[in-house]
Amino acid sequence: MKVNIRGRHLKITDEMQEYAVEKVGKFDRFFSGIQQADVVMAVNGLNHDVEIAVLLGKGVRLFGRAEAEDMYAAIDLAESKLEKQIRRFHARLKAHRDRSRIGESPTETEDATEDETTYEKVIQEMLEDGEG
Repeated sequence: MKVNIRGRHLKITDEMQEYAVEKVGKFDRFFSGIQQADVVMAVNGLNHDVEIAVLLGKGVRLFGRAEAEDMYAAIDLAESKLEKQIRRFHARLKAHRDRSRIGESPTETEDATEDETTYEKVIQEMLEDGEG
């Protein structure tokens, strides 16, 4: 994943850059198709703004924006907002895949015949045990 970090009205320190890269790097755990992440840090008066934009496959772009008195707190808030969106997006994709597979499972009929065979064997064993 490519990570771009920019600062508006402030100079990005190495610590802030490392912290942002560490936080954005965690998104790979939730969704492996992330291509690029853009982090924009800004200062507005006494508040610090952070906006994280993530580009997923096929042109899907998700945003997380937060404002706090501390830059690191703003990064944490934006990261948590974006994490929720990525999890929801991943769940939606998974649910879509599962819905498309519902009607095409030939193994269900095979499992049913195995269960019937097992059931018949159990009945037969019970009858043999009862007679002997």
